[in-house]
Amino acid sequence: IHISTPGTVGLLGLLIARLMDIPAAGTYHTDIPQYVGSLTNDEFLEQAAWSYMIWFYNQMEEVLVPSTGTRDQLLAHGLPLEKMKPLPRWVDTEQFSPDKRRERFWLDHGLTGAVTLLYVGRVSKEKALDLLVGAFRRLVDEGRELSLAIIGDGPYRDEMEASLAGYPVRFTCYLEGEELQRAYASTDLFVFPSATDTFGNVVLEAQASGLPVIVSDAGGPQELMIPGE
Repeated sequence: IHISTPGTVGLLGLLIARLMDIPAAGTYHTDIPQYVGSLTNDEFLEQAAWSYMIWFYNQMEEVLVPSTGTRDQLLAHGLPLEKMKPLPRWVDTEQFSPDKRRERFWLDHGLTGAVTLLYVGRVSKEKALDLLVGAFRRLVDEGRELSLAIIGDGPYRDEMEASLAGYPVRFTCYLEGEELQRAYASTDLFVFPSATDTFGNVVLEAQASGLPVIVSDAGGPQELMIPGE
Protein backbone atom coordinates (compact mmCIF):
# COMPACT_ATOMS: atom_id res chain seq x y z
CA ILE A 1 0.00 0.00 0.00
CA HIS A 2 1.46 3.35 -1.05
CA ILE A 3 0.58 6.28 1.21
CA SER A 4 0.84 9.75 -0.29
CA THR A 5 -0.19 11.97 2.64
CA PRO A 6 0.27 11.83 6.43
CA GLY A 7 -3.30 12.93 7.22
CA THR A 8 -6.46 10.98 8.04
CA VAL A 9 -6.51 8.99 4.78
CA GLY A 10 -2.82 8.17 5.24
CA LEU A 11 -3.44 6.88 8.76
CA LEU A 12 -6.30 4.76 7.42
CA GLY A 13 -3.99 3.31 4.75
CA LEU A 14 -1.40 2.51 7.42
CA LEU A 15 -4.03 0.80 9.60
CA ILE A 16 -5.28 -1.31 6.68
CA ALA A 17 -1.71 -2.29 5.80
CA ARG A 18 -1.10 -3.46 9.37
CA LEU A 19 -4.42 -5.31 9.68
CA MET A 20 -3.90 -7.12 6.36
CA ASP A 21 -0.15 -7.60 6.82
CA ILE A 22 0.66 -5.74 3.59
CA PRO A 23 3.92 -3.76 3.29
CA ALA A 24 3.44 0.02 3.40
CA ALA A 25 5.47 2.64 1.55
CA GLY A 26 5.05 6.39 1.44
CA THR A 27 6.04 9.61 -0.31
CA TYR A 28 7.17 12.71 1.58
CA HIS A 29 5.73 15.48 -0.61
CA THR A 30 5.21 18.41 1.74
CA ASP A 31 7.35 19.95 4.48
CA ILE A 32 4.43 20.24 6.88
CA PRO A 33 6.53 21.00 10.01
CA GLN A 34 8.17 23.95 8.28
CA TYR A 35 4.77 25.18 7.07
CA VAL A 36 3.48 24.94 10.65
CA GLY A 37 6.47 26.93 11.88
CA SER A 38 6.13 29.52 9.13
CA LEU A 39 2.40 30.04 9.61
CA THR A 40 2.28 30.00 13.43
CA ASN A 41 5.76 31.14 14.55
CA ASP A 42 5.35 28.53 17.29
CA GLU A 43 8.43 26.35 17.82
CA PHE A 44 6.52 23.90 20.04
CA LEU A 45 3.93 23.24 17.32
CA GLU A 46 6.68 22.83 14.72
CA GLN A 47 8.49 20.28 16.88
CA ALA A 48 5.21 18.47 17.56
CA ALA A 49 4.63 18.26 13.80
CA TRP A 50 8.12 16.81 13.35
CA SER A 51 7.52 14.20 16.06
CA TYR A 52 4.33 13.08 14.33
CA MET A 53 5.89 13.02 10.84
CA ILE A 54 8.88 10.94 11.93
CA TRP A 55 6.63 8.52 13.82
CA PHE A 56 4.31 8.23 10.80
CA TYR A 57 7.00 7.58 8.21
CA ASN A 58 8.91 5.26 10.53
CA GLN A 59 5.95 2.87 10.28
CA MET A 60 6.78 2.27 6.60
CA GLU A 61 9.21 -0.04 4.90
CA GLU A 62 10.19 2.59 2.31
CA VAL A 63 9.84 6.38 1.99
CA LEU A 64 10.31 8.17 -1.34
CA VAL A 65 11.88 11.63 -0.97
CA PRO A 66 12.03 14.25 -3.76
CA SER A 67 15.38 15.90 -2.98
CA THR A 68 18.67 15.48 -1.14
CA GLY A 69 17.81 18.42 1.13
CA THR A 70 14.55 16.74 2.16
CA ARG A 71 16.36 13.45 2.80
CA ASP A 72 18.94 15.20 5.00
CA GLN A 73 16.19 17.03 6.89
CA LEU A 74 14.32 13.80 7.62
CA LEU A 75 17.57 12.08 8.58
CA ALA A 76 18.43 14.87 11.03
CA HIS A 77 15.03 14.45 12.71
CA GLY A 78 15.36 10.69 13.11
CA LEU A 79 14.17 8.85 9.98
CA PRO A 80 16.70 6.09 9.15
CA LEU A 81 18.68 6.59 5.94
CA GLU A 82 18.07 3.01 4.80
CA LYS A 83 14.30 3.65 4.62
CA MET A 84 14.65 6.52 2.13
CA LYS A 85 14.74 6.26 -1.67
CA PRO A 86 14.96 9.07 -4.27
CA LEU A 87 11.77 9.99 -6.14
CA PRO A 88 12.47 10.72 -9.83
CA ARG A 89 10.55 13.67 -11.30
CA TRP A 90 10.23 15.00 -14.82
CA VAL A 91 8.15 17.10 -17.22
CA ASP A 92 7.06 16.52 -20.80
CA THR A 93 9.41 18.70 -22.88
CA GLU A 94 7.05 18.62 -25.84
CA GLN A 95 4.27 20.17 -23.75
CA PHE A 96 6.54 22.65 -21.95
CA SER A 97 8.73 24.14 -24.66
CA PRO A 98 10.08 27.50 -25.92
CA ASP A 99 8.08 26.76 -29.08
CA LYS A 100 4.91 27.72 -27.16
CA ARG A 101 6.03 31.37 -26.85
CA ARG A 102 3.54 33.98 -28.08
CA GLU A 103 4.88 37.54 -28.23
CA ARG A 104 1.52 39.18 -27.44
CA PHE A 105 0.41 36.70 -24.77
CA TRP A 106 0.95 38.93 -21.72
CA LEU A 107 0.26 42.12 -23.68
CA ASP A 108 -3.21 40.71 -24.30
CA HIS A 109 -3.46 40.19 -20.51
CA GLY A 110 -2.68 43.86 -19.90
CA LEU A 111 1.04 43.64 -19.04
CA THR A 112 3.33 46.01 -20.93
CA GLY A 113 6.68 45.76 -19.08
CA ALA A 114 9.82 45.20 -21.14
CA VAL A 115 10.57 42.14 -18.97
CA THR A 116 7.83 39.93 -17.55
CA LEU A 117 8.47 37.91 -14.38
CA LEU A 118 6.39 34.81 -13.61
CA TYR A 119 5.42 32.93 -10.45
CA VAL A 120 3.36 29.74 -10.66
CA GLY A 121 2.03 27.96 -7.58
CA ARG A 122 -0.04 28.29 -4.44
CA VAL A 123 -0.47 31.91 -3.41
CA SER A 124 0.27 31.49 0.28
CA LYS A 125 2.60 33.09 2.82
CA GLU A 126 4.72 29.97 3.32
CA LYS A 127 5.88 30.38 -0.29
CA ALA A 128 7.78 33.56 0.82
CA LEU A 129 5.73 35.68 -1.57
CA ASP A 130 6.16 38.69 0.72
CA LEU A 131 9.84 38.59 -0.34
CA LEU A 132 8.79 38.63 -4.00
CA VAL A 133 6.38 41.52 -3.36
CA GLY A 134 9.09 43.61 -1.68
CA ALA A 135 11.71 42.89 -4.34
CA PHE A 136 9.35 43.60 -7.24
CA ARG A 137 8.09 46.87 -5.75
CA ARG A 138 11.65 48.03 -5.14
CA LEU A 139 12.75 47.26 -8.71
CA VAL A 140 9.75 49.05 -10.22
CA ASP A 141 10.24 52.02 -7.87
CA GLU A 142 13.85 52.21 -9.10
CA GLY A 143 12.56 52.63 -12.65
CA ARG A 144 12.93 49.09 -14.02
CA GLU A 145 10.43 48.30 -16.78
CA LEU A 146 9.08 45.08 -15.29
CA SER A 147 5.75 43.27 -15.13
CA LEU A 148 4.79 40.39 -12.84
CA ALA A 149 2.39 37.54 -13.65
CA ILE A 150 1.01 35.34 -10.87
CA ILE A 151 -0.58 32.02 -11.89
CA GLY A 152 -2.39 30.25 -9.06
CA ASP A 153 -4.58 31.08 -6.10
CA GLY A 154 -4.58 30.81 -2.33
CA PRO A 155 -5.20 32.52 1.01
CA TYR A 156 -2.52 35.21 0.51
CA ARG A 157 -3.93 36.45 -2.78
CA ASP A 158 -6.08 39.32 -1.45
CA GLU A 159 -3.26 40.65 0.72
CA MET A 160 -0.74 40.25 -2.10
CA GLU A 161 -3.01 42.07 -4.56
CA ALA A 162 -3.46 44.91 -2.06
CA SER A 163 0.33 45.16 -1.54
CA LEU A 164 0.87 45.38 -5.31
CA ALA A 165 -2.00 47.78 -6.09
CA GLY A 166 -0.87 50.28 -8.72
CA TYR A 167 2.00 48.09 -9.92
CA PRO A 168 2.09 46.23 -13.27
CA VAL A 169 0.85 42.86 -11.98
CA ARG A 170 -1.63 40.33 -13.38
CA PHE A 171 -3.24 37.56 -11.30
CA THR A 172 -4.71 34.87 -13.55
CA CYS A 173 -5.92 32.27 -10.98
CA TYR A 174 -5.40 28.72 -12.25
CA LEU A 175 -4.37 27.96 -15.82
CA GLU A 176 -3.88 24.54 -17.38
CA GLY A 177 -3.07 22.81 -20.64
CA GLU A 178 -2.07 24.88 -23.66
CA GLU A 179 -2.87 28.16 -21.90
CA LEU A 180 -0.45 27.37 -19.05
CA GLN A 181 2.25 26.20 -21.46
CA ARG A 182 1.99 29.42 -23.48
CA ALA A 183 2.03 31.49 -20.29
CA TYR A 184 5.33 29.94 -19.23
CA ALA A 185 7.04 30.27 -22.59
CA SER A 186 5.84 33.84 -23.14
CA THR A 187 7.51 35.28 -20.03
CA ASP A 188 11.16 36.24 -19.57
CA LEU A 189 12.15 35.13 -16.07
CA PHE A 190 10.72 32.65 -13.56
CA VAL A 191 10.87 33.57 -9.86
CA PHE A 192 10.22 31.05 -7.06
CA PRO A 193 11.15 32.39 -3.61
CA SER A 194 9.83 29.46 -1.54
CA ALA A 195 12.28 27.94 0.95
CA THR A 196 9.82 25.24 2.08
CA ASP A 197 9.21 23.29 -1.13
CA THR A 198 10.59 19.76 -1.18
CA PHE A 199 11.02 19.81 -4.98
CA GLY A 200 9.24 22.43 -7.10
CA ASN A 201 7.96 20.85 -10.31
CA VAL A 202 7.12 24.34 -11.61
CA VAL A 203 10.86 25.03 -11.77
CA LEU A 204 11.29 22.15 -14.23
CA GLU A 205 8.31 23.37 -16.25
CA ALA A 206 9.84 26.85 -16.47
CA GLN A 207 13.25 25.51 -17.45
CA ALA A 208 11.70 23.27 -20.11
CA SER A 209 9.91 26.38 -21.43
CA GLY A 210 13.26 28.09 -21.97
CA LEU A 211 13.19 30.47 -18.99
CA PRO A 212 16.05 31.45 -16.72
CA VAL A 213 15.00 30.77 -13.13
CA ILE A 214 15.70 32.40 -9.75
CA VAL A 215 15.00 30.30 -6.64
CA SER A 216 15.75 30.48 -2.92
CA ASP A 217 19.04 28.96 -1.73
CA ALA A 218 17.07 26.75 0.69
CA GLY A 219 14.72 23.83 0.05
CA GLY A 220 14.45 21.40 -2.84
CA PRO A 221 14.27 23.74 -5.89
CA GLN A 222 17.92 24.80 -5.56
CA GLU A 223 18.92 21.24 -6.46
CA LEU A 224 17.35 21.73 -9.90
CA MET A 225 19.69 24.65 -10.63
CA ILE A 226 23.17 25.00 -12.13
CA PRO A 227 24.09 28.62 -11.26
CA GLY A 228 24.77 30.70 -14.36
CA GLU A 229 23.41 28.11 -16.81
